[in-house]
Amino acid sequence: PAPWLEFIGVNDRSSDATGDIFDALAQEDDRLKVVHVTSLPEGWLGKVHAQHEGVQVATGDWLVFSDADTHVEPGMVAAAMAHAQREQASVVAVLPRIVDGPWLLKAGLPALLRMLSGGLRLWEANDDTKPRVMGVGAFNLVERSMYETAGGMEALRMEVADDVGLAQIVSDAGGRCRLAASPVGVWIRWYRTVADLLSGTEKACAKAGSRAKLAFGLCFAAVVLTLELFPFVAWVWWGLAPGSVPAMVGLAVVPVSVCTSVWVSSRFRMNVGWALLPPVSTLIAAMLASRGVVLALCRGGVQWKGDRHTLKAARDGERVQL
Repeated sequence: PAPWLEFIGVNDRSSDATGDIFDALAQEDDRLKVVHVTSLPEGWLGKVHAQHEGVQVATGDWLVFSDADTHVEPGMVAAAMAHAQREQASVVAVLPRIVDGPWLLKAGLPALLRMLSGGLRLWEANDDTKPRVMGVGAFNLVERSMYETAGGMEALRMEVADDVGLAQIVSDAGGRCRLAASPVGVWIRWYRTVADLLSGTEKACAKAGSRAKLAFGLCFAAVVLTLELFPFVAWVWWGLAPGSVPAMVGLAVVPVSVCTSVWVSSRFRMNVGWALLPPVSTLIAAMLASRGVVLALCRGGVQWKGDRHTLKAARDGERVQL
């Protein structure tokens, strides 16, 4: 085992045996330190506060923030640090391999990841001439001195996209950020059940900031869904009339959509089989997004990891524009 590594396990108000498991592991390995969080201060998101509490205990010059559902294989931290040194980067975010999960997640992910990659322009993440940076909740390596200069988690108290926010505040403070992908090293079993998936997708609506923007987003999503599905409808409906304009549009656009979905799925090392069904994936993604928006409209806020937050609170604490 690497003696230079220390592990901080943060038990954030869990109601199961998480705390006991952490304490038992700490007895076996003195590199593990356990932090038990019993209450959430006003003005903090639970996850951000848990990370903040963990940093107070950590002593290293480099910090790795990793979600509870992430599996980090031996050697990955050393490899990421070596990459950071080669790139002279203060942040290295690593895209995880996504494994297993409920069928609804597998079917909807190609479209969700394709839209996310396009919306965030991930291809610009390592271009120093562009303002775009990217963080990943599964594995965010950050140089501690630059983290503290940037304001740490206190600067992200109510930022839902805290992983991207971490890269953003470090970049704003003058640090260099890098996004990496590795076929091995980091993997997640994202959302074990459909219920977990439905709950987890609600948090994104906090980025809307108001009911009016949520309603606009719902209308915009309907337009995007129509544009996404039109080529497939055109291909089938007018397939018997090769010279028609709709048929030609479908013939040109459908292969592009399929190839893009396959490419994105392969980057996340997922089974590309689901990516071969773009209409199905798009419909599921639209359903998940619409459900979250409707719930946020009704509640006037979002529910995330057992806590409820108003849209205003999320808007006031926003540091990242997606």
